[in-house]
Amino acid sequence: MRPYIIISSTMTVDGKIAARDSFSELSCKYDKTRQHMLRAQVDAVVIGARTARVDNPSLVLKYYKGKNPIRVIITNSGDLDPGLKIFNVPPPTVVYTKNLNDSLKSLTDKGVYVRTFSTMCDAMSDLYQTFSVRTVMVEGGGKLNWSLLKEECVDELRVTISPRIFGSGTSIFDGEGFPGYLSPVLKLQSSYICQCGEEIVIIYKRKIK
Repeated sequence: MRPYIIISSTMTVDGKIAARDSFSELSCKYDKTRQHMLRAQVDAVVIGARTARVDNPSLVLKYYKGKNPIRVIITNSGDLDPGLKIFNVPPPTVVYTKNLNDSLKSLTDKGVYVRTFSTMCDAMSDLYQTFSVRTVMVEGGGKLNWSLLKEECVDELRVTISPRIFGSGTSIFDGEGFPGYLSPVLKLQSSYICQCGEEIVIIYKRKIK
């Protein structure tokens, strides 16, 4: 068993979530509120290690009132700065790593849960079984999003399209790609123009095979 997994992201018209210089401020105030409303509705919010290092988010509610979800970082290397905002607990923080190293001990001393994982779906299943997480919001970078999609571990995709074009940078799904005939086909649930009048919000769900 694993949680229901929602990837939530804001991207440019050409599908980028960050420019080549790591600029990623794409959301209007209404989009930020939507993101935090979703955070308040899920049990856990997940990011990758690069997002943690570059953006240094706290992942707590700011634009909407509610209960803060469990915060989760996925890292292969385990190379994380204990001074990152996400490690100020509460709310609870969980690190999934493939490499247990000495630097992670300082995190456990701060009350952070450190777990090992083999695949993304393995980490999601552990969240379900160990922390009773039933719904997950992924605010990942392109590599995390790709890894979850590749493992068929995504149930819903919520995308806001910002009126920018980067031309290069990080794609919303940043991986080796699928052969065209094997690429996932999603089912459109809804689409509408944001209150700002400049962005489009699209919600897709996974098609059940």
